[in-house]
Amino acid sequence: MIRAYFDNCIESGRVAADLKPPSEMEAVRLLLEARNEGRIEIVTSRESWREQSRTNDPARRSLLAEAQGTTPVVSNDHKLLGIHNQMGPHGTIAVTPMITEIIDEKLFKSLTAAGLKDADARHLMYAAGNGCDRFVTTDPHFTSRRQQLETLCPGLKIATPSELTAELSNTSDASGA
Repeated sequence: MIRAYFDNCIESGRVAADLKPPSEMEAVRLLLEARNEGRIEIVTSRESWREQSRTNDPARRSLLAEAQGTTPVVSNDHKLLGIHNQMGPHGTIAVTPMITEIIDEKLFKSLTAAGLKDADARHLMYAAGNGCDRFVTTDPHFTSRRQQLETLCPGLKIATPSELTAELSNTSDASGA
């Protein structure tokens, strides 16, 4: 089964039902049907939630917040670096975990060196670091440098919703023949 990571542009477009062009919105609908039929697993990450919380339109931001959790999020999206213990006066103790959102420093640096913004690099790093097969996006920051990014993330292919829908259709046709 294909494990597909929805980039924020796809996840937000799915929730608001306004992904452009309309053919990509229809492709997302078909991918959701394939998920419901058990032919594909769809995930996203908390990075999408962080991006959605910065949406300027209050009505859209509220819609996106209400939908959080309707697409499962990957589990490997942070790393514990250590725990800081501080002893205070009178026997008080403060324990603070030190956490980073960078789960693969080498990959993250490679992706930003390839020209991705930090948030985009985190999305791709989470997809690669959580065993996803496809990174689904319409963002030209990914699609215009697909070959370079796929080389940095072996085993992960970048696809638009319509490309993944066509791939699933071809797989279904081949298995039914």
